[in-house]
Amino acid sequence: MFSEKRANALPRSEIVRGKSTISRLFNKGSRLKGGSLLLIYSSSRPVDKAGRTPVRVLFTVGKKLAPRAVDRNRIKRLMREAYRLEKNILSGMLISGSRKEQTQVILAFLYRGRADAIPSLERFRAEIRHMLKNLPEQAAAGMGG
Repeated sequence: MFSEKRANALPRSEIVRGKSTISRLFNKGSRLKGGSLLLIYSSSRPVDKAGRTPVRVLFTVGKKLAPRAVDRNRIKRLMREAYRLEKNILSGMLISGSRKEQTQVILAFLYRGRADAIPSLERFRAEIRHMLKNLPEQAAAGMGG
C-alpha cells in the first residue's frame, strides 16, 4: 500500500527550478495547446544534479489572468494534484522509449483560463491526461532515460 502511494508522489526533485532552465524552456520549447492549459516541453541532456530525474515539471499562472494570489495558488495546487495523479502515463513512455542515451524532459503547464471560472480537479486531470497522451513522438523518444 505504501509503495503504491509513493508511486504517485511528486518529489521536489521533479519540480523545475532555476532561471536559466526556465528561460531555455520558454525560448526553445515546443508547445501543445489544450482548453485552459498550454504545455511547453523540451528534452535535453541533464546538466545539473537534478538530471537524475527523467521528467521535471513546472506549473505557472499569470498575474494578468488571476490577479489575486489566492486564486493563482489554488489553480497551481489543482494543476499539481492533477499532474501527480496522471503522471503514470509518462512512466509508460519512459519504459517504451529507447535507453541509448540519458535525456531529461522538462514540462511546463501554463494556465490560460479565467480566474473567475477555475476548473475542477477532474477537468484538470482530463486535460493533463489528454496532453500527456498526445505528446509528440520525438518527446517520447527523448524520454528514454
